[in-house]
Amino acid sequence: MRAFISKRNVVVCSIAMLFAIAAFAQKSRPTAVASKDVPQDALAIEIAGKLVKYGYHTKTALPLIQAVEIFKRLNVCEESPEGPKVESNRDAVSDTIKTELVSFDEKQLLADAIKYADGNNTLLSLIKETEKSTRGATPKRKEIKSRVIGNDVWKITFRGGELAQVTVIGDGDTDLDLYVYDENGNLIDSDEDPGDNCSCTFIPIRTESFSIKIVNRGSIYNNYVLITN
Repeated sequence: MRAFISKRNVVVCSIAMLFAIAAFAQKSRPTAVASKDVPQDALAIEIAGKLVKYGYHTKTALPLIQAVEIFKRLNVCEESPEGPKVESNRDAVSDTIKTELVSFDEKQLLADAIKYADGNNTLLSLIKETEKSTRGATPKRKEIKSRVIGNDVWKITFRGGELAQVTVIGDGDTDLDLYVYDENGNLIDSDEDPGDNCSCTFIPIRTESFSIKIVNRGSIYNNYVLITN
C-alpha cells in the first residue's frame, strides 16, 4: 500500500512539474515577432533625420525645411513618455565638448533655417509656408527628444496584431544601437548598423509594454529623437 501511495505521489509530482515547466515556457516565450518589412513612413523619417544633420553640417536652409515638411506630413508630435527612462553616466562628459549642436525641434529647425537662408526671399517664403502648413491625416506618431551617454531605456506600449515601428535619429556624433525587448526580457529586434540612424519593426502578439533600449557606443553624449507609431 505504501509503495502504491509512493508511486502515486511521484506521478502527481511529475504531472505538476510538467505543468510548471509548460507554464514557464509559455511565460518566457517572445510576445512579438520581428518584421523584415520596413514601411515607407519609417524610411521617410530616416531621410528627414539625414536632412537635419546635413543641413546643420553645411549650414543650409533647404534641408532643414524639407525635414520639417516630412515630420508634419507624417504627423510626428512630441509626447511625454509613459515612464522615466533608465540612464547611465549621463554626466560623464561635459556639454562643452560639443562643437556643433543639432536640433530636432521643428520651431528651432525653422528658426535656424531662417538664419541659414541669409535673406534669400525664396527660402524665407518657403519657411513661412512650412510654418503655416498643417499636419498630415495619418495617425499621430509619438516623438521623444532626449540625450544619451551610456544607455537609455524607455517603456512604450504597442497594440497587439499591429505593425510597430521604432526609429531613432541621432545628432551624428556617435554610433547608436537600438534594441527592443518584451515584458519577459526577450530580445525582439535590434539595429546595430554603423551610424546613429536606427530602426526596428515588429508585430506584438498582444498589447503590452516593450523596453526600447538605446546604446551610445561613443564617448560623448548624443542628442537623439525617438519616434514610434
